[in-house]
Formats: sequence, structure tokens, C-alpha cells
Amino acid sequence: MPAHFVLKRYMPGFEEYGDLYEAIKTGRKKVEYRDATPYWELRLLSEKAWLYKSFYLGRTLVFRGDFLKHDTATFVVGYTSYPRLIADITKIVFDYDADQFQVHLENVKEETA
Repeated sequence: MPAHFVLKRYMPGFEEYGDLYEAIKTGRKKVEYRDATPYWELRLLSEKAWLYKSFYLGRTLVFRGDFLKHDTATFVVGYTSYPRLIADITKIVFDYDADQFQVHLENVKEETA
């Protein structure tokens, strides 16, 4: 089961990307950012990563492999099923200073109904 991300067509502060769905699809946007809330921590990181993260408080950490809960991600606009993008997650960076997760993507493909 992949990690699921719901996108907006336009996001203030990301004007250089324009349509976020198209930017991910064409490879202009290769990193998806999410706030480091318990909600996203539970959905992105394995229990092994939670322990590791709590041990290294105050540091920026890079998670790969079995530290990730999912190795793929799906992206949809709004609460629809199709079209959607499927991408491989190469790593997740926890940026302590920005208090956010950076989900790094590659091999993006579009699925239609």
C-alpha cells in the first residue's frame, strides 16, 4: 500500500511550480514537503525510524529502506481516485530546523481510469 498525498492545483508560496500535479508529473518537483506532525510521522516512517528519531533529537535525519513505511507514493488532486501519479520514494529527510519531512521522489508515472 503506497503513501497517499492529496494535492491542491495551486499552493501559495509555490508559484514557480504552477500546477503541483503537473510539476510532479514532469519531474520539475522532485521533493514533496509535509509538516512533521504525528499524523505524517505515523504514515511515512516505520516504528524503527520513530525510535531512531527520538534518540537523535535536534538533528536532521535521512531515512531509507526499512526505516520507511512505504516505498511508493500516490498523488491525487482533491479527493478523487483518477488520474493519479505513482512515484518511488527514494528517501525521507526529517529537517529538524524546519520541522518538516521532505519526501524525495523518482520514477513518476501517471495512471488514468
